[in-house]
Amino acid sequence: MILVLLVNLILATGKLKKTHFNHQVMFKRESNVVILDVDNFDAALMRFEVLLVDFYAPWCPHCQNLMPEFEKAATEFKQKQSIITLGKVDCTHESVLCDEFQVRGYPTLRIFYHDRIYHYHGDRNAEGIIEFMEMHLEQEVEKEQEHQRKNSQKHKQDQNYP
Repeated sequence: MILVLLVNLILATGKLKKTHFNHQVMFKRESNVVILDVDNFDAALMRFEVLLVDFYAPWCPHCQNLMPEFEKAATEFKQKQSIITLGKVDCTHESVLCDEFQVRGYPTLRIFYHDRIYHYHGDRNAEGIIEFMEMHLEQEVEKEQEHQRKNSQKHKQDQNYP
C-alpha cells in the first residue's frame, strides 16, 4: 500500500512518467482483438511488435461486416503465436485517437510497426488480412535486413580509409 502511494505521489509530481509502467498495463480482449483506448494505446505500441488497428464506429455497416473477419484473423494470429496483433478503437468513444491518426471514414485500418504507420490495403476478410499482414511483415523485415547489410558494408569501407 505504501509503495502504491509513493508511486502515485511521484507520478503526481511529474518526476516519473507513466510510460515507465507500460509493461504493467493489462489489455482487455474481445475474440482475441485487443481493445484500445487513449489510456492504453501508447502502451500497446510498446508491447506489441506489429499492431493492426481497426478504427471503427459501431453503427457503421461496413465495420459490422469487417469485425467477424477481423476476429477470425486475430484468433489465427494468436494460434500461430505470431508477432502480429490485432486491435480496435471505437471512434465514437475515442475521438482523440481517431483524430490523431486522421481517421476520415470507417473502418480505417492502420499498421503500426517499429514507430512507423502504414495504411492497410488488403482484402477485408480473414484470409486477406492474414495474407496481407504476413506479406507486409516479410517485406519490412527484408527492408531492415538490407538496410543493415548496407550499413555494415559502409562501415567496412569507412574502416579501410585512413
